Amino acid sequence: MSPRPTRSLLGPLARARFQKAGVLTSLALVIAGGVITPAAAAARAVSDKPAATPQTGDKCKPHKPHQSRAGAEAYTGKDNCKGATGATGPKGATGPKGATGATGATGATGATGATGTSGEDGTPGATGATGATGATGATGATGATGATGATGAAGPCVDIDATRDENNFELRAVLSPATDSDPVTRAYAGIRDLQPVPGAYLWTDLSGLDDYPSNACAISIAQQALGGGTEGDVNIDVITTAGAIWETTCDVDTGSSPTLTCEDPDGWSLVTLQPTPGAVNGGV
Repeated sequence: MSPRPTRSLLGPLARARFQKAGVLTSLALVIAGGVITPAAAAARAVSDKPAATPQTGDKCKPHKPHQSRAGAEAYTGKDNCKGATGATGPKGATGPKGATGATGATGATGATGATGTSGEDGTPGATGATGATGATGATGATGATGATGATGAAGPCVDIDATRDENNFELRAVLSPATDSDPVTRAYAGIRDLQPVPGAYLWTDLSGLDDYPSNACAISIAQQALGGGTEGDVNIDVITTAGAIWETTCDVDTGSSPTLTCEDPDGWSLVTLQPTPGAVNGGV
């Protein structure tokens, strides 16, 4: 018959403390004897301690077949395995931007809306008032003087002169310009009777007389005193485009119908002394 095991007189907590004291005493003796180093002794003491069994299952109960006696005695039956909620970890870095998706297809064009009217009855709206005229801008600076233009072509030479003798007859001298059909600038002398009423002019062409200046450009006529007879002389002068003065004479017949006889044997001739710049009672 086996001997009955002797029950320990110590409680569970006393026995656990006693076991821990024995382990520490053994480690101290081993270290003192020089068998192992303190670090190795500490590692061995840790390895001699029974490993804690992971707590799994409902209410986090320990797995009893692998639980140490100290762990079983320390278990109170309450759900002590759930610890406090840990602090929220830092926010992770933002991931790289994803690639842009493909462009969607263009939607169908909407229907054209109806055209609105200007007024409620469809009539156009009234035209707005004209805005006020803006202020006149400042006058611009005077432009530079342009270059002198080319000399234009000479104008036509046209002239007329007249004289009257005591209301008996009247004399006229005319310079007529050249034309396409007649390229000569012509000189004419005319006379008309004034009694009992003014009659028609009778003209004589002086351009056919000898030495007529073809470039004549102005004309004059002057009557001489008749001296009581029926005949008298008339002087006709022209000036040319070159400034030369030419003259001729005509006889006046004051019969029943006044006429002119222009048959000067010398024709046209330059007057004695022509005008010259700076002349005083002189000439050339």
